[in-house]
Amino acid sequence: MKIGIWELALIVVVAFIFIGPDQLPVYARKFGKMLRDLRKYTGAASEEIQKNVVEPLNEIQAPLKEAVAPLTDLKNDIDNSMRDVTKSFANIGKTSKTEAEAAAQQEEVAELEEVAELEEVAELEELEDTAENKAETPAADEAKPEPAAAETETVKAEAPAVEPVEQAETAEAAEPAQEAEAAQEAKV
Repeated sequence: MKIGIWELALIVVVAFIFIGPDQLPVYARKFGKMLRDLRKYTGAASEEIQKNVVEPLNEIQAPLKEAVAPLTDLKNDIDNSMRDVTKSFANIGKTSKTEAEAAAQQEEVAELEEVAELEEVAELEELEDTAENKAETPAADEAKPEPAAAETETVKAEAPAVEPVEQAETAEAAEPAQEAEAAQEAKV
């Protein structure tokens, strides 16, 4: 709180009224001396506080700050490592999802190939049955024995050609299944 000119004038007028004009200079000197002593004591007290409290605290804080600096660096390193590990775990989940989707697609492809193979085998069996039925037909067909023999030979010629293809397709279907099993075992 600061005392302005008007407040000071009010104080002088009140003091002049209560103290009187003859005692006013004496009390003003006492008041001035009291203010000088107060400033002197507060200045001395602040110097003592600075010397005895603040400077020792600064001396103690300097080594503590030096000791805390490596710990702060270590904390920052740990925080960075934790962020990296968190990102890695997040990526692991994404990677396993993509691997699972790829394995599911491979299984679907393998199933479709197996279905196609079974359909081909069924068609071949039907052709063989048809050829056998034509070969066993009554005497009416005996007049044409050569075409029936030619058809069975054609079916037999087609059958061995299909079997290696079926074996190759089965081997191709087995490879993705084995890879999927290996991927699942690696996850476990």
